[in-house]
Amino acid sequence: MKLLIQHNHEQDEIAGVLTYINSIEPELNLRGIETQVISTKKITPKQWLQAVASADIIHMNSNHLVFAIFCKALGKKIILKYHYLFYLSIHSVYEPMSFVERLKTEFIYSLPKKKYPLKWKLHTAIKWLRLGTRLATALLVDRRTACSQFIADSNSLPWEVSTLYNPILAQNYQNHKSLDDLSTPYTFVFVGRLTFDKGIDILLKAIKIIRESSDKFQVLIIGDGGEASVFKTMASDLGISDCVKFLGKLSSTEIFPIVRSALALIVPSRWQEAAGYVVLEASSVQTCSIVASVGGLPEVAGSDNLLFERENFQELANAMKRCLDNPSEAIERGKLANQYVIENFSPSMIADQLIEICRELSSSFRVSS
Repeated sequence: MKLLIQHNHEQDEIAGVLTYINSIEPELNLRGIETQVISTKKITPKQWLQAVASADIIHMNSNHLVFAIFCKALGKKIILKYHYLFYLSIHSVYEPMSFVERLKTEFIYSLPKKKYPLKWKLHTAIKWLRLGTRLATALLVDRRTACSQFIADSNSLPWEVSTLYNPILAQNYQNHKSLDDLSTPYTFVFVGRLTFDKGIDILLKAIKIIRESSDKFQVLIIGDGGEASVFKTMASDLGISDCVKFLGKLSSTEIFPIVRSALALIVPSRWQEAAGYVVLEASSVQTCSIVASVGGLPEVAGSDNLLFERENFQELANAMKRCLDNPSEAIERGKLANQYVIENFSPSMIADQLIEICRELSSSFRVSS
């Protein structure tokens, strides 16, 4: 049987969609399922048709309405996976709503302000067009899945949206992580885009609080972004530049050893993260995480990592101080988080779930080995 996996990214992009596909494809192949991965951004519509025609089931990973129409025109079953927030109105604050309530909220949220220039007023029409495209695509497909239960619920669609997590292979270390594996002074790590959405300013304020009572720690900030200079200036103004290091963008091979040797990973996001893959990466190397209780972060963090209220830098400071005062507890939390990842996010488990969905859609879909 052949499964066509679609995405809409450049091949060398850093994206959760590609991470998901790169993890799931080998597991599907091991089970005797032939897969083909295509980027609808990189090939022509004629090549789309050729790929779709030769496949038994289509697994879409973007709201590409035209591609979905191609698939249905050829009589193919489609599994769509959501990796992102469906509505603009919940990027900052989420409240459970019915489908009709959500559409009303989205409509009001996207209305242009009175003093907006004409080009931004016209952009409102583009927002509505994008929403219409997403809804039309959701109507066309046969099964809808999401990278977290939060995303599944927040879509508020009148059809079932099941959860199909992004998998990760937990690192297999011969020995459990111990205090001897921690870098000194004890280190906290942030990995991600340097934007206010990611809450870097919240982290810096928390560091300021801890710095007043302890100087035996450092914070490494990995990543880049348009607001990097703003945060560097803020760190200087807060008087914490001596314990905060901005390392810029690093490769995965460089990041994992740093996260592994850290006391904890910090994820202070203020926007509703879809799934927070970086938390899974930290758990995979037995490092505990301190995460904001927003979006899908609590799901991927599980019960063993530490949560704090969104934008509450005092709570974040308290959690960081707790790790500094009790490093053995942080080590134990990392081990438990690692077990949580193994039990709930393994590539083999997610592959089996996807295969089961394929079987439900097509009785002829068989695993050959």
